Amino acid sequence: MGSSRWLVAGLIVGLASIAALWLAPLPASAEEYPSKPIRLVVGFPPGGPTDIIGRIIGQNLAQELGQTVVIENRGGAGGTIAAAMVAKAKPDGYTLLVAVESSQTRGVALYPALSYDQVKDFTYIRKVAKQFNLMVVNPSLPVSNVREFIDYARKHAGQVNCGGTLGASASIGCTLFDRDNDVRLMFINYPGGAQPINDLIAGTTQVSFAAEATVAQQISSGKLKALAIAAQERSRAFPDLPTVQESGGAPLELSPWFGVAGPAGMPQDVVKKIGDALDKVSARPEFLKQLEGIGAVPISGSTQASFTADVAREIPFWAKWATDAKASLPK
Repeated sequence: MGSSRWLVAGLIVGLASIAALWLAPLPASAEEYPSKPIRLVVGFPPGGPTDIIGRIIGQNLAQELGQTVVIENRGGAGGTIAAAMVAKAKPDGYTLLVAVESSQTRGVALYPALSYDQVKDFTYIRKVAKQFNLMVVNPSLPVSNVREFIDYARKHAGQVNCGGTLGASASIGCTLFDRDNDVRLMFINYPGGAQPINDLIAGTTQVSFAAEATVAQQISSGKLKALAIAAQERSRAFPDLPTVQESGGAPLELSPWFGVAGPAGMPQDVVKKIGDALDKVSARPEFLKQLEGIGAVPISGSTQASFTADVAREIPFWAKWATDAKASLPK
């Protein structure tokens, strides 16, 4: 009789344990991901290039995953505030980052007190798009191509002003072009906004590098003159415009990339699902048309491994660039 009671009690405990296991919530990676809205964090204010591309990515990713993607803007410090937040988020795939060079590769060079490791604290899923930049000059400058500009700049060493904001594409273009073509441009640093382009039109500065969409109207109206595209290939928006190298200068790749990353430690099946969805996004005709409208193109062939390797390789390059750029600023 006693043994029967113990047998029944043991059976009840066993069944209860099984029931508890059966009813317990599954780990995030085992659930049908995504089962709730995804937060895509953008490290810049609404309306800028990163925000626009982030919203395009978010819209198309939502359609591929069948789940809402909510854009959250956390602007400041070149995107590093947003990156720091995502690095500390739960790695379940529901908090993602629009990853950009300023926060993921140039960040530690420009902001030495970063609270995150640019490689170890992130899961790099895919590079998604890049945006073309043009080398533009004030129309009064007596040059019609890059070779003529180099000759002019050498004859007027220290007298040709190149304007931009330190850490942004314009300042990168100014300093790289200066270094690689043995000219001595004077870099004029601006806090941001439209002032660099306005001063270029006014003739305060003579040359700069700007996104296609930013200066297309000024070029068509004759307020600015485009000399070349700062990329390895020509642009569909300006098919007759040569690359910097084709126009007589040293090769210059100034096409900032945009990708999707998450915190380190994300479940691999979730990473794969997001990556596969982004691969499909990159092939969507509507996505390509949306990018074309802002002077951007998709990046094909990106993988988690290649994206991670690119970030690790670019960090020392930008560290040297930042040192050179700061040294070139007028004192």
